[in-house]
Amino acid sequence: MFLKKCLFLSILAIWVLRPSYAQNFTASFIKTVSTQASHENRETSIFPLGSSFLFSFDDLEADQKNYYYKIEHCNYDWKVSSLNPSEYIEGSNEFEVLNFENSFNTLQGYTHYSFQIPNQNTRIKISGHFLITIYNEYDEICIERRIVLHENRVNISAKVVRDRSLENIENKQVVHFSIYHPSLRINNPKQELNVVILQNQDWNFTKKNLQPQFYKKDEMVYNYNDASSFFGGNEFLNFDTKDINGNHISIAQTGLDSIFHHFLYPTQPRIDAPYTLAPDINGGFAIRTINENNPFTEGDYSWVHFTLENNFAELSDRELYVYGAFNNYALTEENKMTYNKDRHAFEASLLLKQGFYNYCFASPNNVLEKKSVDGSFFTTENEYRILVYYQPFGQRTGKIIGATAVFSKKI
Repeated sequence: MFLKKCLFLSILAIWVLRPSYAQNFTASFIKTVSTQASHENRETSIFPLGSSFLFSFDDLEADQKNYYYKIEHCNYDWKVSSLNPSEYIEGSNEFEVLNFENSFNTLQGYTHYSFQIPNQNTRIKISGHFLITIYNEYDEICIERRIVLHENRVNISAKVVRDRSLENIENKQVVHFSIYHPSLRINNPKQELNVVILQNQDWNFTKKNLQPQFYKKDEMVYNYNDASSFFGGNEFLNFDTKDINGNHISIAQTGLDSIFHHFLYPTQPRIDAPYTLAPDINGGFAIRTINENNPFTEGDYSWVHFTLENNFAELSDRELYVYGAFNNYALTEENKMTYNKDRHAFEASLLLKQGFYNYCFASPNNVLEKKSVDGSFFTTENEYRILVYYQPFGQRTGKIIGATAVFSKKI
C-alpha cells in the first residue's frame, strides 16, 4: 500500500507541474477508456451539442475506488480557458462517478466505471473543446481525454481529391471544402473563423488555422493543396478477440497462462508492397464478445502479442510503437516495441479487452508521415472531420458552429 501511494504521489507531482493544456494521459492500471454516443458501440470524441455520450473505463486493480470527473472548457488551441464553470455548465462540473460494476466470470478482474453526459447533475450548455479529467479521492489524475461538442449553424460541403503535386500525387490526399452560412453573418472571416481538419479523429494528424481562399455570397471556399494535404497512409491492420479461444484469421495461436494470450501472425513492413484494399474502421476499436450478455463487464482481458518482421536494415535503429485508438493514439512505453535481434523482428505485448481492434505501426520520428513501415497511398480510405470555430470580435471565447465528416472512398 505504501509503494502504491508513493507511485501515485510521483504521478501527481508530474501533473501538478504540467502546462494548462488538454492532455492525453492514462494511468497504468486503467484500461479501455472509451467515449461513444449513448446506445452506440462506436468510438468517437466528437458529438453534437445537446446529444448524450458515454464515458467509461476499467480499473484493473478491481478494488472499487472512488472516482470523480471534472469538465474544463478549452480554447481553440486546447489551452484551458478562463471561463467560470457556470458559463459553460448547468449544474456541477465536478461529480463522483456513481455507476460502477465488478467484472463477472473473467480471469482478469476489473471494475468497470461509466457515466453519461448530460446527467441530472451536469449539462454542458455551449459548444467547443472540453477536457474531461478523472481523478481519485486523493486528487490524483488517472485519465485525461479531449471531447468536442459542435453546433450546426453552418453547412459544410467537402470532398477528398489527389494531391496536385507530382511529388505527392501517389501518396497524399487533399481535403477541399466550402462553408455555407446564409443565416449567420460573419463580419471578418480571417479573424473570426478558424478551421481544423482531423484525419481519423487522431489529433496527431491535423491541419489547423486554415483561412478562406475565396469568398462568395454566403459561402467561403477552401480549395488549397498543400495547406490541407495529408499522407494517405495505409489501411489499418486488425484482429478480433471476441472469441476468447482465438478463432480469427489474424490469430496464429492462443494460450492460457493465468489469463489468455493471443499470438498474432507476424506482420511484414508494407512500405514497398503494392496497395491492397482492406476495409477497416479507421484506427478504432469496438468492445465485443460472442458468448456474454454484457461485454463491458463480462469481456475478459488477454495479452495480445505483436510481431513485425524487419526486412529493412534502417528500421533496426528506430523506435516503433503499436498505434491506434485503443490508447488514444499515444506513443507510450506500454505500446513501445522491442527489437529481437535473434528473430530480426520488433515485438510488443499489450493487455487488451476482448473486441475488434485496428492498429498500425508508427515511429515518433515520422509519425506525421505514416510512411516508414506501412507506406502511404492516395487510394487509402480515411475519415476526415472538419471543425469550424467561430469567435466574433470582442467575445471571450469561441464556439464550434459546424462539423462534418468526409471519406476518401471515391478518389
